[in-house]
Amino acid sequence: MRKGAGVNTSRSTPPESAYIVGDTVSAETIVQSLQALVPTRRHALRRQRLTLLDTFDGRIRRAGASVTRRRVNGTAMLAWQTRRGAPPVTAAVDPAVAFVWDIPEGVLQRRLAPIVGVRRLLSQVEAEEHGTLLDVLDGQGKTRARLRIESGRTRSSGSGQSWQPVPTVITLTSLRGYADTYERLVPIIRSRPDVEPCPEGFHGEMLRRAGALEGADLSLPCLDGRVEAAEGVRRIHLALLGVLAANEPGLRADLDTEFLHDFRVAVRRTRSLLRQIRNVFPSDVVEHFSNEFSWIGRLTGPPRDLDVLLLDLRAERPYMPARDMELITSAVRALRLNEHEALVAALDSPRYRQLLGDWMGFLERPTAPDADGGMAPRVLEEIVSRRAWRLSQRLARCASDIDDETPAERLHEVRILAKKLRYLVDIAPSFYEAGDLTRVVGSLKKVQRVFGDYNDAQIQETRLLECLRSLSADHDGRSALFALGGLVERTRQRRACLRDQVVESLARFSAGATQAACRRAFRRRRSQVRSR
Repeated sequence: MRKGAGVNTSRSTPPESAYIVGDTVSAETIVQSLQALVPTRRHALRRQRLTLLDTFDGRIRRAGASVTRRRVNGTAMLAWQTRRGAPPVTAAVDPAVAFVWDIPEGVLQRRLAPIVGVRRLLSQVEAEEHGTLLDVLDGQGKTRARLRIESGRTRSSGSGQSWQPVPTVITLTSLRGYADTYERLVPIIRSRPDVEPCPEGFHGEMLRRAGALEGADLSLPCLDGRVEAAEGVRRIHLALLGVLAANEPGLRADLDTEFLHDFRVAVRRTRSLLRQIRNVFPSDVVEHFSNEFSWIGRLTGPPRDLDVLLLDLRAERPYMPARDMELITSAVRALRLNEHEALVAALDSPRYRQLLGDWMGFLERPTAPDADGGMAPRVLEEIVSRRAWRLSQRLARCASDIDDETPAERLHEVRILAKKLRYLVDIAPSFYEAGDLTRVVGSLKKVQRVFGDYNDAQIQETRLLECLRSLSADHDGRSALFALGGLVERTRQRRACLRDQVVESLARFSAGATQAACRRAFRRRRSQVRSR
């Protein structure tokens, strides 16, 4: 055969697919059956233990991959493996690896960083695997594809549950340039008795068997535009309450910064929507619960601000002496520990427990109570669109009175206004045309990002000055004082630079294209709903 004939020379990632075998067929029977149908070279896959890792919100699994930690010759090895046939990326790590920055610099860290971000790598399941590897050969004995026939057992990490068997899974992987061989093998595998596709792959099946794929649904409900306001708002608040409950354990344990962030956002959304979607719940109910969620929300602010500061300090590490950075971060961590303890004490308080119980009780009543203003039976889409239109116009008008001299307090008010609009839009994306929604949300995100960065810089300057005062009493930390003074000055400069971006982001939001999208999405939509 001439060189290249019948060979797929595509440079794309080789294909891969997995198939689960029913209990009626043993792994050895499958192996022998495949060996009888295609020329192969057989290798044993020795029995080994491993731990599957992922973030709390399943970022690795959603990226179509898995991360495993196992011992190889006494060394802990971390491996990233996609379900698309690419070879695994591995690195030797400390057994206690928790964050991306704990992984040595290299390919694995670069691969994981944009997916995992600041989230902790949590042990999902402990597992044991073994099986057979078959190299699929051509007429010259060259490997063109590989078949892994694996079985094992699994249990949820730290649960103390008994081991659960994992049935045999066949994983077919093409080698680059031989997709034609892969395509011929697929129908052969699928023709085997009691074999079905396994979209999650072998490691995904391990997670499923151990119950690790049964996480809480933390998304907001997809609401029909015709839903009554009382019912729609009730469902939104129940979903937000679920977010609070799901994130509270990780917040308490201080596992990573995102537990507090997501908890805080859910609290702020709850309070904001209580105030923004008016005359649906009784005014005394709104007043009471708004005040209570405001109380717990205020306590989440300081630890979150210090979380952001610590993450920003990590980016400064390459430019500062290690000892100076350690002194500074230790001072910030001490401040944060105090704030975190105050928040946890509030979560332990009878006041917070009563807040959750009373709020759940109110939301779970079979019929929402009549509201003072009689808006409960109205269509939610009309109420949300009317309020969103007013907020969008208020935000657009801010562009004319925000400049380089605007006080920080006024900028904070504008930032809160943008948040209110974003919270409204986020609960009802199905109400609006995709193109209009994309333009409005895209412009709104830029406003929020710039105002948020400005606010962070202002808070960080204050917190760094607190650290400066605490370090001034430490005679051994004089060089750290100079370094900290430099950080304060750079933070001030960054805040000054962000002023221009603040003005620019508001100008873009108030520009014709974005305002036209707001008009179509909110004002016209409201009119259409009312005319139904």
